[in-house]
Amino acid sequence: MGVFRRVGGLVRSCCLAAGFAGITLGSAQALEIRAATEVGAGGDLAILLDEMKKSIEERSKDVSVSVHTGGSLGTQRQLQEQLVLGTIEMIATASDIVELRAEFSVFDLPFLFSDNAHAHRAMDGELGAALNDLLIDSQGVRVLAFGELGFRHITNSARPIVSPDDLRGLKLRVPSNQLRISAFSALGAAPTPIPYSELYSALQQGVVDGQENPLLTIGELSLWDVQKYVSLTYHVYTPAYILVNEDWWQGLPEDTRSLIAEAGQAAAVAQRRRVGEANAQMRGKAEQGGMKFNSPDLAPFVEKTRSVWQAFESSYGQKLIEAVDSVR
Repeated sequence: MGVFRRVGGLVRSCCLAAGFAGITLGSAQALEIRAATEVGAGGDLAILLDEMKKSIEERSKDVSVSVHTGGSLGTQRQLQEQLVLGTIEMIATASDIVELRAEFSVFDLPFLFSDNAHAHRAMDGELGAALNDLLIDSQGVRVLAFGELGFRHITNSARPIVSPDDLRGLKLRVPSNQLRISAFSALGAAPTPIPYSELYSALQQGVVDGQENPLLTIGELSLWDVQKYVSLTYHVYTPAYILVNEDWWQGLPEDTRSLIAEAGQAAAVAQRRRVGEANAQMRGKAEQGGMKFNSPDLAPFVEKTRSVWQAFESSYGQKLIEAVDSVR
């Protein structure tokens, strides 16, 4: 994880002092929070930050949030690095969080959750708390709230995916994390890590045949212009995260932390609702754009990806998976 590893002791404190000198304020002083994401306005992570801004500013006249979308302050990986270094206070991120702490790849286990409500119980319970503790300890970054991208589905330009055999040889864009790569390799596809910002052009130019994302992403990127088939595989549920720098967080007055924490939970609930509604509407828009949907029998996909679970358990044990099972 290289550059994302925390800098210890006095060196870290000195490096951050200048950056946070004007931000760690008393409760009577105004506070402006910079919040950023690579996703464009109207996208899932942008919605999360918009709801965060709304929720905070409804609760306080002394705290404001400036939201920077569309990668104006950097890619997701760059934003995560900036957060660790303390040059930005808050970001919204998703799959790239595994670059900060590999245990978050538990969310990349195929067919882990039975439905959205199950995922919410896990994120808001023991699983989310355990992952947050790991992230604070190793990176000095705190998960303030868990939103969602939702369940991911496969799109491609070649054929409907009815069985794992239909994936054989297909080049699929995936995020750069090992479990997602392993899962699609086990299914016979050729997973190809490509940054989100390059996804549309990679599909347009035929660098890859397809991709996997929640339905909202199809609409955000108008993927019906470059993809024909949508196979509803529900293979991975992806959370969204509001992350803050822990040193900045601990430097805030207690009443301000309480206000922002409460606002974060409200923002997550509101974003989940909005993303759920948008995903429900997106099928109709995608069909109008010419995309064809199918719903495969998932049992063969589940069977072929069990080896990915075994690899995760070998590396990280069973505790995180047990936390998921406890609220099933």
